[in-house]
Amino acid sequence: MVRISGPRALSSVQALFDRPLPSGGRHRFGRLTAHDGAIIDDVVVAVFESPHSFTGEDVVELSCHGSPVVVAEVLDRLYLMGVRAAEAGEFTLRAYFNGRLDLTQAEAVADLISASSKESVRQASRQLQGGIGSKTEAIAKIIERLLVNTELELDFVEEDVTLLSPADKLALVDSSILLVEQMLRGYKTARRLREGVTVAITGAPNVGKSSLFNALIGDNRAIVHATAGTTRDIIAAKVILSGIEFELFDTAGLREGAGEIEDEGIRRALEMAGRADVVLSVDTEETPSPYGSGGNVLAVRNKGDLGRSTVDNTRINVSAVTGDGLARLRDSMVHCAVGDEILQEGCINRERHYILLNRALAAMRRGRESAILNLHGEMIAEEWREALRALDELTGKRRLAGLLETIFGEFCIGK
Repeated sequence: MVRISGPRALSSVQALFDRPLPSGGRHRFGRLTAHDGAIIDDVVVAVFESPHSFTGEDVVELSCHGSPVVVAEVLDRLYLMGVRAAEAGEFTLRAYFNGRLDLTQAEAVADLISASSKESVRQASRQLQGGIGSKTEAIAKIIERLLVNTELELDFVEEDVTLLSPADKLALVDSSILLVEQMLRGYKTARRLREGVTVAITGAPNVGKSSLFNALIGDNRAIVHATAGTTRDIIAAKVILSGIEFELFDTAGLREGAGEIEDEGIRRALEMAGRADVVLSVDTEETPSPYGSGGNVLAVRNKGDLGRSTVDNTRINVSAVTGDGLARLRDSMVHCAVGDEILQEGCINRERHYILLNRALAAMRRGRESAILNLHGEMIAEEWREALRALDELTGKRRLAGLLETIFGEFCIGK
């Protein structure tokens, strides 16, 4: 399919199409012709007139046959009509500039394209529906009302203006703080669902880390040998568990006095374990690990196929060779990564969202405290402005420039 967007989209395609273009989102079968009247291809044309299109502009979609030669000839004819190739992300950018999407929805388009798991697709789809933007807008409306009221108190104290009571102001700011806290609450889980979960497999040499790595990903990626120190560099592979992408890292065995090269591998292993979302601390009955479970660490006892008589109930007992216990381990990895949390609509999943909402939240709390202390109104107003700046930066809106219009439009001043 070839998509054309812009003010000359209709005229450019009409010059090549042998029938009148359809309208109102309808489709029409016809032929594209060359400058000498030769038929290029039989196509189906769909027209979406401004503003009822993805970009908000006139859009024409040509469904042609998939031959690279046919597509190239169609493009060549369009280029002769003044059409140019779109830059990366340009359709989404135009949709943003034309008010069809806010920034969070534009980000969701990119997330949907790059999604590698069911959960990341669901996250992107929910965000594309505008959940984050609509919640942010609701919060911004509250703060805007507080700012307008504060400005009125400062500038129009002798006019016929209905002002909010101190109790009403406090109720409004408390409701906005609660909404922001709700959006922040599931950030860590939502980010992992979007980006994937990192898992470091650690432990002493010869406890079966590489065997466990291979078993979990279903492929013999890592070398398995009885010689200690076989794994020196980090080996990575991805696997989908419960619709979530996990990236597993097989690391060097942890021991002292291993030599300069292996010591570097151990340093990298410890670094990976320090920043992983989940850590599998693997040991055996003969080589117990000093690390327990808890937090993001799962204690795993491997080599259950060797017929040991004792079972350690403080660990997840598995056999990388027979597969015993692997199902429980996978379930534990999912639970450790995302828990039982049910994400609310509008939950954020990007660091940019997290930073800006925390900036807005800090300003709201400062404004609340300033109001309680009955500080000068200009100090309070500046906190509301800072909160609005952060919220507008999140969605890409600019509302502070129109504050005077809001004041004069919503309040009865100077009767």
